[in-house]
Amino acid sequence: LGMGDDRGGRDRDTSATRPEQDAAAEEAARDALTLCTIHGSKGLEWPTVLVVRMNEGECPSSAALTADGGGGGTDEALEDERRLAYVAFSRAKARLILSFVATEPSGAPATPSRFLGEIPAALTVRDSQLR
Repeated sequence: LGMGDDRGGRDRDTSATRPEQDAAAEEAARDALTLCTIHGSKGLEWPTVLVVRMNEGECPSSAALTADGGGGGTDEALEDERRLAYVAFSRAKARLILSFVATEPSGAPATPSRFLGEIPAALTVRDSQLR
């Protein structure tokens, strides 16, 4: 159906409801949570960005860490992962929250991402400082 075609041959006047619909849509968008991959976030920004599982094996990925076959990763593979992390971090307009796990669901210890250690301390607030 085209605009104005309500199958009755008459044009419907939606001008009275349009501002209400627009306001409701704007409010819903403001309160929405957007889930996406780092690759899918390129070119987008949000007031707050939460990046989860900033752990070795996730960011940088296990593939990047084993790129040289010895578990250390190649400089090129790690730089690619660092650039991806930067893409994720730079999507935040005002607030960036980075999280990592200390223990895997299996009970094995987990290591925070090496990229977290590269962020200047003056730019960070630790969870213990928030309480």
